[in-house]
Amino acid sequence: MVRHKKRLNIRHLLIIILLLLIAIAVIINVNKFSFKKEYEPSTALSDLLPRYRLIDMDNIPITGDADNDGINDQKDIMQGAKDQLNNPARTIRVEEGENNYFKNGNPPEDLAIPSDIIARAFLEAGFSLKDLVYEDIGNNFDEYPIKEIWGRSFCDPNIDYRRIQNLEIFFKRNAKVLDIFFNALDEGNLISWLPGDVVFFDMDGDGFSDNDGIICDNTTRSGVPKVVYNYIDPGYTVENDILKEETITGHYRFPK
Repeated sequence: MVRHKKRLNIRHLLIIILLLLIAIAVIINVNKFSFKKEYEPSTALSDLLPRYRLIDMDNIPITGDADNDGINDQKDIMQGAKDQLNNPARTIRVEEGENNYFKNGNPPEDLAIPSDIIARAFLEAGFSLKDLVYEDIGNNFDEYPIKEIWGRSFCDPNIDYRRIQNLEIFFKRNAKVLDIFFNALDEGNLISWLPGDVVFFDMDGDGFSDNDGIICDNTTRSGVPKVVYNYIDPGYTVENDILKEETITGHYRFPK
């Protein structure tokens, strides 16, 4: 009899505890009660998390479509640059004596110098820089530094389109020349840097262009578009925020 009463008491106690827990839960839910002081973080979470913006390339005032694929040239060029990030090419170390001349011009896909990124991106839009540069040099040889820099009196289609010095002149002659002053705080300036644009840089500060890349539609937290390029640092094809970090020597949009 005593054992039976003890069992009833324990059962009643458990029922009471359960009812109390249910009551507390109801009170907390109804009154939104908190056992600790209300906490308001000093910095909004949205300010701590990345705010990456993808620039819309389908609604830009460019209608050219050289390869007739239904995608505007600017977006095609940009996509051609981004595709090279899937399998980043290692930078050819010309200064260390690595071979940089290839019979058909374009090196193997796993190798590149800065200008190869441009040429490969342009192929995505239906433009062969190899042929275009060769033709322009042939018709305007004295406009290019072929003789001054390389001591040649003829154009070599396998290498001339891959030289930054030649590409600069080609774009000055055949592309829309744009402002090289970049100001991320000026919205009017910022929107003039369109994905697909070609940008030249002086990375080592010697006053000459030594790198070029394609502006991408990915942006930083502050809305600055990143650039796809291949340079000795880091030594392979990358997408980085360098528009406001490096010295810009040229800014072009092709075709004119």
